[in-house]
Formats: sequence, structure tokens, C-alpha cells
Amino acid sequence: MTRRCSWSLHATLIVAMIGGSVSARGQVPIASASLPAYRQRVLGVYSAASGDPIEDAEVIDVLTRTTARTTKTGTVTLSFLPEGGSLVRIQRIGFTPLMLTIAISPADTVPLTIVLSPTSQALPTVVTTDSAPKYISPGLRAFEERRQQGNGHFIGEDELRKNDNRKISNLVRNFPGLTLNCPRTGPNKNACFAVSTRQKSRLALAGGVCPLDIYINGASSVDTDLEKLRVDEFAGVEYYAGGAAIPTQYNRTGSSCGVILLWTRER
Repeated sequence: MTRRCSWSLHATLIVAMIGGSVSARGQVPIASASLPAYRQRVLGVYSAASGDPIEDAEVIDVLTRTTARTTKTGTVTLSFLPEGGSLVRIQRIGFTPLMLTIAISPADTVPLTIVLSPTSQALPTVVTTDSAPKYISPGLRAFEERRQQGNGHFIGEDELRKNDNRKISNLVRNFPGLTLNCPRTGPNKNACFAVSTRQKSRLALAGGVCPLDIYINGASSVDTDLEKLRVDEFAGVEYYAGGAAIPTQYNRTGSSCGVILLWTRER
């Protein structure tokens, strides 16, 4: 059977097809002429079953709650995302949602093609006893395995749900070897960044704070401001102060000041 349209062809035609600027809920639209070209990176959303474009899919900036929707061509410009990028959730009724970190920078200009898988058809409700273990995603399963090993510091979903009205910064401040750097003036006023109290900065020649790396669902986060992250978005938090305790896949440089891993909720 001949495929209606390949994803690679969609990605090539995205820029020509979309036209105009994105109208994002919760944010005043920015005129295209006022932004550099890389700020208008294009995202295309397509069905994994048919290859057809998915119209009216929500593209949500998880950190700012700003939302844009795809057109009938399945495309949307990402000019509403902040400089550097953000954690984005893509969802549409009838499809399994997807969460990923999208970079917005002069080095990241290639149009993105996202494929959503249709959800299974809903069946009549069946009442049964809860005899089987609940499903756990690979990311949270790895979180539980590391928690059993006890090499780091962990906050599980039960504890997080008790603090749903708080910010992540409020919970991590008590981890040993970690403090929060919250500037009172300047461009980062009211932000809070996790820094190590055990190591000198690997970034500053004359010492200074040593920032921790932040990962969300296994992807390195560009924005490390913990004040923007709400507890009710997450099912697991793990912290490693540095050195050999950090899982290898999250210590790419071998000299990390420390790592905080965050895992989002699935329900």
C-alpha cells in the first residue's frame, strides 16, 4: 500500500506550508520580523499509524504554560518558546502525549518531526480487583532501581503529592551538599539555581558557585531555574552530590558538580 505522505517530505515542506505567526495562549504573539530566523523553528506533528498531519495538537511549554496549536498541515512555529528552549508537551485527544526538551538557538534550526501514536479504542468500564502491579514507565522504573541501591538521595511520588502546592526548589534545599543561589537583582532576579557547597566552580576562573546539572525525563534541561518547576508535575526526584555516585549516563563530562534528575507524572 502506498503511503500517503512520508514524514521526511512533511519536514521538508513545513516552512512553505505553515505561513504566518503562531498565536500562543497566555502570551502576546510576537511579530515574525522582530525575531531572528532561528527563533521561528518549525515543528510538525504526524500520526504514526497513517503518516497524516495532526491538526489542532497542543504544543505546551511546560515551564510557562504557554500553548500553541498545529494547523491543518500539522505544523506550528516555536517562536513562543524562550531563548535556549524549554520542556515541551505535545498532546491531542486520541493520541499518546509526548514530552521532550526542544532547543532554540542559532545552532538548532532544523525543522522537527514528531510522531504521535494513536491510543487504543476505549472499552466499557470493567470493575475488577487490583491484583496486578501498576504500570511503571522505563524512566520511573530506573528511578526505583537506583533508589533500591541507595547511592543517592530520593523523593518518591507519595511524598511529592503531599507537597503539590510547592516548588521543586523548596524540596531540594535540604539535600546535603546543595544550596540554592537565588539572585536578588539582575536578569535572574527571583530565580533559584541549585549549586554545590562541596566543590569550586568548574566554570569560573576565580572560584564561585558550582552549578548542578538538571535533567528532566533523562534529557538535559537548558533552563535550570528550579523556581519554575512545580512539584505537582513530577513523580520522582533524585540527587547526586558528585563523583562516582552519579550514574554514568548523567555525568558526561566526568566532572559534574552534582546532578538532579526529575521524572514527570504519568497520571
